[in-house]
Amino acid sequence: MTVITPCLQSVDTLPDTLMGVVRTWEILQQAGVGLEHLLIDGGSTDGTQELLERHTSRHPFCRWQRDIGGGPYAAMNLGLQLARGHYCHVLNADDLLLDPGAYADFLIQARRKNAALLLASIAYFRRPERYVRAEWIVHLPPPDVKVWHKQLRHGLHYPHPGFIAESSLYRDTGFDVHYSLSADYKLMQTLLLRPGLAGQVAICSVPLVAMAEGGATSGWQAILRGKKQLEEINQDLGIIAPAWRRYWGKFWLRLVRRSSPLLLPNYQGD
Repeated sequence: MTVITPCLQSVDTLPDTLMGVVRTWEILQQAGVGLEHLLIDGGSTDGTQELLERHTSRHPFCRWQRDIGGGPYAAMNLGLQLARGHYCHVLNADDLLLDPGAYADFLIQARRKNAALLLASIAYFRRPERYVRAEWIVHLPPPDVKVWHKQLRHGLHYPHPGFIAESSLYRDTGFDVHYSLSADYKLMQTLLLRPGLAGQVAICSVPLVAMAEGGATSGWQAILRGKKQLEEINQDLGIIAPAWRRYWGKFWLRLVRRSSPLLLPNYQGD
């Protein structure tokens, strides 16, 4: 298993990400399963590189690359090229693993079932608050592949923070850096619409990853910039849904808040 974390000026948020992966590594080690953590830094000057230096010296299963230009998708592509694990998962430097034990178990069970694509539910939170504000729950797809693919072509999509794939599939498809805001969407839809993979999908309806709100695709300005990209991607893949549909689901989830906040795990200081 390979976890890839692109980072830039992430010294304040990265410790949560790092320690969640460390705990997952410990659990997988006990089960005889290996994990590597690849950290791709885009040229941080805020102390992130010093943090990575200390962390990788203490944890040999972690490796890092410094001063990689080209933006986050270029960093992810480099991570895919360096990955040695059976699966790859992109975990951003401001996101964290909610339950390392459940995450490890999901990986183990998916490998036993020879799953090629893994889809996990996620939660949303906003810093500096430390509680879940909303959840994106992933449900089992219809048993009829044709029905599922029809849903995908009509706008069904899944959260990239909960997306895991066989490294060879991930690497061969890669992130199209031409789409600066939606390369993850294109990659996922490309693989999910591939007929031969429909029977090799594992689902986890429990949120495993907490995604920090306020990323590059948040806000109205990003939506307006990304609309043309989504239109091009949808046309290329034969998806007939309007471009705005990808964003509408995100905003709806964030409007429907929890009545009783769920505290996030606190990895700081480990």
